[in-house]
Amino acid sequence: MKLKLGVVVFAIIEIILGYITLLAVSVSLIRGWSTKPQEVVIFVLATTVISVCLGLGVLRYSLRSYYLLLYFSSIIILSKLLIFTKIISLNGALETTIPSHLKNAISVLYHSLLIFYFTRSSVKKQFIR
Repeated sequence: MKLKLGVVVFAIIEIILGYITLLAVSVSLIRGWSTKPQEVVIFVLATTVISVCLGLGVLRYSLRSYYLLLYFSSIIILSKLLIFTKIISLNGALETTIPSHLKNAISVLYHSLLIFYFTRSSVKKQFIR
């Protein structure tokens, strides 16, 4: 099966974001720079592993990875919208040096584009065989 460019791009973004975050968290833990609570570190590490696995699964046209990627993307969009509307807020432990409003806006845009792309019938057919 021929890989679609959009599938490859989104998969590589997921893989790269996962690896970069994993590397950054690992370095901060090894160097003793991390000020985040243990629960937050575990959550971030778990999400990076999920991101890498989903990216690799999407490259293999795994139907399970396809559905999980769409599910997690929709949950992320919902959580960011709840943050924008001040219905929920983060306690600061998950915050990074990037301003949260900018990071959240980029996240909503990225995940919206991802859902739009992967729910197109021509792309969906590639996963449902």
